[in-house]
Formats: sequence, structure tokens, C-alpha cells
Amino acid sequence: MRGAQVPAGRITFYYRPDLGGWRLRPAGRYKIWLREGLALEGVTFSIGHIAYTFVAIPEMQALHERLFRESTPTDVITLDYREAAGAPLLAEIFVCPMFIRASAQALRLSYGEELRRVLAHALLHLLGYRDDTPEARLRMRIAEERWLALWKPLSRVSHETSRV
Repeated sequence: MRGAQVPAGRITFYYRPDLGGWRLRPAGRYKIWLREGLALEGVTFSIGHIAYTFVAIPEMQALHERLFRESTPTDVITLDYREAAGAPLLAEIFVCPMFIRASAQALRLSYGEELRRVLAHALLHLLGYRDDTPEARLRMRIAEERWLALWKPLSRVSHETSRV
């Protein structure tokens, strides 16, 4: 990411107890990746705090019902708490890893990649991307693919390998 300014601000991960010990690992790498995605999008506004809260299916279903009058669970819910244009980004993102796992299995997709897609999707909504028309969904999908391309396995280089 040469030349791109990685946005400052807090990105935190919270886990509900009913996840049975599930954690996003390695959390630090995910935070770096999310910041790189924001930089890729050319974010110029200030980031205050982005809080990802990982929840189980029953809680996600209850949130979906309470906030959107939808009685089904979903993969992600993004809440933007900015009070005015130009205010620092303040957002809460609820993510349901078990729902994402089930969706990935049903679609025969990699769970890790689908999880990263959902994490990026939520931030893209906060950046103004929409998915309510076919054209908007295509733009969103293209942006998601750009973000996913940032996630690459770290390769060993010769000076890091142990000597035989």
C-alpha cells in the first residue's frame, strides 16, 4: 500500500460469551487489513471508533427483528452513529460468525474468505456503498474483491528461514 495513508482511530473486537470461545484470530492482522482496506478506498475523514461485536445466531436474530422488523438472522448489521457530515466515524458492527459459516458451507465457499468479505462489506456500507440495486451490488462486490485481494498469506523469505 505505497503512498496510501492508513487511517488512525480505534478498531475493536468484542465477543459475546455465548460464542463458546470463538475469537477472530489473528485479531491484530484483521485490524491491519481493515485499515489497509480503508486506505485503499481513500478515506479522508477521521475515524473515531469502529466496534465489531461478534454475536451468536439468537442475538443476531433479535437485533434484526428489533432494528429492521425482520424475523430472520443475518450475517452482519452495521450501525453508523455519526451525528453530522464530517464527524469522525463512530460505528458499531454486529457480526454473526455461525451464520456466516453456515452460509459459506451452503454456497461451498471458504469460511475465512466469506468472513473477511462480511467484515469488509460492513465498512463499505459506512463508506457509502449500497447494495439495494443490481448496479450497486456489483459496485459493492467489486470493492469487496479489492479488499479480499489485500489479504495474502505472509510468505517466508530467505533471511527468515532457519539454517540447516
